[in-house]
Amino acid sequence: MRNRLKSDAPAIVAIQTDVPEPWSGWHFSASGRHLISPERHRITPERLAGILWRDSMELRRAGLRSRREAEKHVRRGPVKVVVVDLADWHARNVGSRAG
Repeated sequence: MRNRLKSDAPAIVAIQTDVPEPWSGWHFSASGRHLISPERHRITPERLAGILWRDSMELRRAGLRSRREAEKHVRRGPVKVVVVDLADWHARNVGSRAG
């Protein structure tokens, strides 16, 4: 026969582990149903599984094996920003009679 917990036993058990820096501050809810971020955003296991499934399907559709491979294909060059006065652009491209 198995030993059963008494009704007055504590319901929460704290497990101390070395958590990597990006995960510090994350914890589980008291019920264990949600993973909670440091900003208090909650996510269920089903939602997290769905996000991971979608990510893997997007990689598969793109013909890539891993997120690292996908990041290699991202072009990270300088960004050129051009500021144009709308009236000048309109006069040059559409004409003054259009509008």
